Amino acid sequence: MQPILAPYVRTFVDSLTGLPVLPSSVWLIGSQASGRAQAGSDTDLLVFGSSGFLAAVRAALPQPSGIDCLVVVNGNDFEEPWQHKRGALARWNWVLKSATEAQYEGTKFIADEPDGTLGQFETRQERAIRIWPS
Repeated sequence: MQPILAPYVRTFVDSLTGLPVLPSSVWLIGSQASGRAQAGSDTDLLVFGSSGFLAAVRAALPQPSGIDCLVVVNGNDFEEPWQHKRGALARWNWVLKSATEAQYEGTKFIADEPDGTLGQFETRQERAIRIWPS
């Protein structure tokens, strides 16, 4: 079952999949995919594509508001197109469960104090849902 995406998220996915260099797939991750989203939660996307696709995103699309987008360029290494955050799926223990669902280990900072200065990181199993192609 496909998740219901906010119109601005659907518009951004349409922009990604309308570029001259196509991604191979677009996945919803984070709180939206795991069912923990609250009012004001952003939308996290993991997009599989080539280095050419990553370059096309950087050249053609402005950084979206309310969406975090990571592009996996070689099946493992990912980058955020606008802020140059980097990482590797291997560190997430990314596992495909089916053609439309995956599981990975996510890390979240849990604040102990209201000001958020003290707390700890928690690792938990997260769900990912392929939203394109559907």
